[in-house]
Amino acid sequence: MRLLAFLLATAIVAPTFGSDNVSSSLRYRSYRNWSTNLPAEQWFKVNDGIRIKHAGGDKFAVKLDGERLQFDTDGDGEIDRTIKAMVDRDTNVSTSRVILSGKTTDGKPLKYAVRLRKDTAGWEWAPGGAMIGSIETKAGPIPVRVIDQNGNGRFDDIGKDAMVVGTGDDATFLSQTVVIGKELRQFQMSADGTELSTTAFTGKTAKLDLTTSFDAKAVLLAAIVRSKDGKNSFNVASAKGAVTVPAGTYEIVSGTVGLGNQRVGVRQGRMKPIVLAENATQSVEWGGPVKGEFEFVRVAGQVQFSPDTVWFYGDAGEEYYGWVPCGKSPEFTVKDKVSGQVIEVAILPGSC
Repeated sequence: MRLLAFLLATAIVAPTFGSDNVSSSLRYRSYRNWSTNLPAEQWFKVNDGIRIKHAGGDKFAVKLDGERLQFDTDGDGEIDRTIKAMVDRDTNVSTSRVILSGKTTDGKPLKYAVRLRKDTAGWEWAPGGAMIGSIETKAGPIPVRVIDQNGNGRFDDIGKDAMVVGTGDDATFLSQTVVIGKELRQFQMSADGTELSTTAFTGKTAKLDLTTSFDAKAVLLAAIVRSKDGKNSFNVASAKGAVTVPAGTYEIVSGTVGLGNQRVGVRQGRMKPIVLAENATQSVEWGGPVKGEFEFVRVAGQVQFSPDTVWFYGDAGEEYYGWVPCGKSPEFTVKDKVSGQVIEVAILPGSC
């Protein structure tokens, strides 16, 4: 009897989060001020409508009225709202937003926020909201938001949509695995974005370290990697050392380096793919020294080039872009390819 009681007691002990299935519900949230940094932000032509499927059809109708847009915001086929563009003083681009609502094709409530912009190419739109919720863990809930980055109305497109796990505004691609704490878990999202679930990951793993050997005076704020098959994506910037990820081949798709208020973007550039064999640990040496390459022309005996035709590459071949020098500018030396003689030394004007 004592043995039976012991077995019954152990049978009802709750499983750990490393071996069970954890499910959560999500809700839609629209953002008046968009701050999420998407790994591959896309803008779509408005044309004759916003192509989000709903109970009333395949799109929400839009008509152009001079500088304004007229919307069928509830999907009933009737124009019910006129949007007037607001000019952004920093970019000189007309911007606005609208919230679409109605029913999904299976009768559920539908809400979808749209960001709008107009420049010389005409009106374009991008998603302006996300499904938000949390992943429950022993240490407490971890916030998560999922963005329909490819604008098709679904929230389960692995490698195409985007997600943020934890705090911050730097999104990865929607991934079939996520790192919760130090644990790698399988991740699944419903097509309508209302449900997510995580389970223990049981596949082949490796460790990736992009922080220990990153050489820079600035701070690595974001480092988004994605497997070449598009199934797994992580932001490893905040990790102290190696992160456990599924074995495979990875590339850096986006990132940010910052110092004070200054920001510089990072992308793959010439950096070779990172191959992670099963059970291996790979540390990448990247960052400084950064070298600049530029195109130039000779006019009346002078070397001329523009800041718009300068490319910056780091130690591993990664490219840094959106570079605006603050204070002392980098020095560019033009040499004769054959003799090595210095032809010109150029310094770009600083921005502050």
